[in-house]
Amino acid sequence: MKLSEFRIEMYKSILDSQWVRVTDLTVLVGKNEVGKTSLLRGLHKFNPFHAEPYDIQREWPRAHRDKRTDKQIVCRTRFKIDAAENKQLSEITGKPIEIDVLEITKNYAGEFEALFPSDHFPDSLHPNDIDAAMGKLPKLPDQVTEEFKNEAEAVMAEARRLAAEGRFTELAKFPDSMSTRLQAVRVGGGTEPHHQNEGQFTEQFKAQLNNIVRELQKTETVHHKAHDYIVGKIPSFVYMDEYKSFQGTAILNEVQQRKTKKKPSPDDEALLTILALSGLDLDQLVKKGNDTDKEERQYDLSDGASTLSRKIEGHWGQLKYDVNFNADGQQFFTFIRDPNDKALIKLEERSRGFQWFFSFDLLLMHQTKGTFEGCVILLDEPGLHLHPEGQQDLLKRLEEYAKGNVLIYSTHLPFMIDLQEPDRIRILSETSNGMVVTDDLTQTQPEGKLTLQAALGISGRTSYLVADRNLVVEGVDDYWLISALSNLASRSGITTMPDDMLITPAGGASEVTYIATFMVGQELGVIALYDTDESGTTAKDKFVKKWLTRYHDRPAEALGLGEVWNLPGEASIEDLFLDDFYLKYVQNLYDKQLAAAGVKNIALNKGGQLVKRVERFFEGHNLPFNKGSIAKRIASDIRAMSKWTELPKETQERGKMLLTGIATAAEKLAEK
Repeated sequence: MKLSEFRIEMYKSILDSQWVRVTDLTVLVGKNEVGKTSLLRGLHKFNPFHAEPYDIQREWPRAHRDKRTDKQIVCRTRFKIDAAENKQLSEITGKPIEIDVLEITKNYAGEFEALFPSDHFPDSLHPNDIDAAMGKLPKLPDQVTEEFKNEAEAVMAEARRLAAEGRFTELAKFPDSMSTRLQAVRVGGGTEPHHQNEGQFTEQFKAQLNNIVRELQKTETVHHKAHDYIVGKIPSFVYMDEYKSFQGTAILNEVQQRKTKKKPSPDDEALLTILALSGLDLDQLVKKGNDTDKEERQYDLSDGASTLSRKIEGHWGQLKYDVNFNADGQQFFTFIRDPNDKALIKLEERSRGFQWFFSFDLLLMHQTKGTFEGCVILLDEPGLHLHPEGQQDLLKRLEEYAKGNVLIYSTHLPFMIDLQEPDRIRILSETSNGMVVTDDLTQTQPEGKLTLQAALGISGRTSYLVADRNLVVEGVDDYWLISALSNLASRSGITTMPDDMLITPAGGASEVTYIATFMVGQELGVIALYDTDESGTTAKDKFVKKWLTRYHDRPAEALGLGEVWNLPGEASIEDLFLDDFYLKYVQNLYDKQLAAAGVKNIALNKGGQLVKRVERFFEGHNLPFNKGSIAKRIASDIRAMSKWTELPKETQERGKMLLTGIATAAEKLAEK
């Protein structure tokens, strides 16, 4: 069975997505907050790899409470049925079956329903099941009267007819009437052989027919058997929205202690994933690490590394990673050799892009337990933290993942769209009736087209520009926070950036310059926004001196956050907030990790970028820190605000300065 279409109804912000056609690799394109995640989550819960039922209390659309019922279908799917599956269905029903596409639904109660054609699978038992059951009736003895024989044969034929027609209620009452009929035709005394045979047959027949009735009532109907077979063939749906990089170095006994206390860190969980995929046992490695003879443990490590290398190569033929594990006492190391570099280098010393791809491969293997083929893989915004070239590499990787599977991913990143494969693209748009999905670009609202239009401009395959004004920022953190602030300002009647301005997150300061210069070359209007730090200042100077001074007539501007806010020293997007406000989110998100490290309060040094000071604090306690997770939480809370004044006072001031700076730069673009 292979997924060909799906439709989500009455789920979160989605009232009816309409039918979404699926190819081997499908991309859902739309602006942030349009409902991409809801669409994927609604589909994922149709048959999740790890059990996760629909939750009517939390997931039913707001303002539609009066219609709430657990019989509401959440996900409709259409699957292509192959020849082998049709053959199995034919064996179940006893007649030729040829189903091309079969619709299967699932409601909030978790009930599947396969919508077979009405004439294919009657709600009755298979004739073979009935024949087998009725074959257990006793045979008529030779020494009986002719009259008894005729009546007994008529009684048996009647019982078989009732069973064959599925009249089990009537069949359940038949043993008593049958007994009366046979008793009426018995002649002679109790000592005569034929009289004894007739009495014995009558009792055996009655008792056995009662047993058969109970057996048939428990036996599945043809429809039930076909339904059970089809439901069992539904592929597993795997959903991923966290794409962390694995750390290959660890102190094994410390990992074991945190695992025993059920307080493993994210890095611990990543290491445990690597060990599980390699067939290695943490407890055994710790135990053997204390032995004087290290040979056996090193043999285990070498064998585990070979096992992992084989798994990766076996699934992704062109990605021939060589993995090597080593250990010194309780210190554990992971070394990697990629196809283009013969040197063995520690995983965490590889490039950020390499770490991301390697981690992504392993995480997907872990999530599916290696059962790649036949899965429906759902990826929510993959590649956010990769630079544009890395995103384009990821596109190639996704094509490999889609072999033997159906893969659907969502994005708002232009570089994550392959315009040479337009049949893959689905556009998400907001309407008065909720979010809808279409593959017809002409039918979408303008904001639903922006990402695709930007891809058209960036690809260089068109001579015209569709997104007139663009803001390029250093990362997805900037994108989330600026988008949230802009939307809140708009709701509050405060000056904000133009509605038609497309925000494109890059993979760092140098990539801002790369994207911005490409846009300049394509005559796109572009504002490049940089952090005020060493890398940001260097990249900004390069953009200004090598491009803006040379092409001063082009619609392009460069801004630094420090100059926008009139701040001395360094500044990044997190400096929108005061320390106390930002640290509340950090404390809340990392509460367990901080507690495990014995940290009650986060105390930061004064001066410099807020996020760098937080990172240094976490490094000092050997804890990982992901600023993206914090930015995402803060942006989510800002989106829930109704008025600008709900922001902290300093954030209000800096937020206005930032949005005004962008709006002013946008006016300059228009003048050019």
